[in-house]
Amino acid sequence: MNKFATLAGVACVLVAAQARADDPALSVTVGARLWYAQWTTFSYYPGIKGQPNQAMTEVSAPDKVVIMPVVGLRYGNVFGSVSAFTSTRFNFDNGSNGRRSEFDVNVGYSVMPDLALTLGYKSVLQTDGAQRYRPRGPVLGVSANAPLGSGLSMYGSLGVGWLRTPAGDDISFRTGYRLAEVGLAYAFNTERPRWTVTGGYRIQVMTSKNAFEGQDGRDTTQGFTLGVNATF
Repeated sequence: MNKFATLAGVACVLVAAQARADDPALSVTVGARLWYAQWTTFSYYPGIKGQPNQAMTEVSAPDKVVIMPVVGLRYGNVFGSVSAFTSTRFNFDNGSNGRRSEFDVNVGYSVMPDLALTLGYKSVLQTDGAQRYRPRGPVLGVSANAPLGSGLSMYGSLGVGWLRTPAGDDISFRTGYRLAEVGLAYAFNTERPRWTVTGGYRIQVMTSKNAFEGQDGRDTTQGFTLGVNATF
């Protein structure tokens, strides 16, 4: 079983959890996470003397710390958030390099005290010299929280998206997107500002359809996360 399937299974178990009551008051959350991320993506064996690409391969970059700021707003059962994967340079094992950034906007509704459904929009930018790859589109998600007592809880989230590149781009694919994350959270106090520290494992997969002669190109980013946020 691969890591994505394992995380998805744990997150699905958490989706069944229910616990504490919602706070009906308006709240604002600001914070950031560090993602110790490893990026593996698809590349090509170039043709000889200007000939077309000969085959598809995978290249990997060493783990690198990525900063991910987030801002959220909540009122009762309704909430929204904006987050980013800040522009980061990666050096791949084939000698190439590239930069990557992401932007996410989500709105959601808590259907149960610790179970929420979300609808969002994701934008990804990957650049390699003059080339750029810009998949973007809607993402459906579900998240859950299972309190363990004394301020400690376990969380999980799943996301599925359908991304496309803008018309006219040189690199253009239909891209499937999947996200899974599980971890632990600890709230230091119940009064505002309420500080929370999180630690978990996050994996996201983008699958570019027909990237080479009927083959799909797979792009995987995964690693441990550590975050802190304050709720006012």
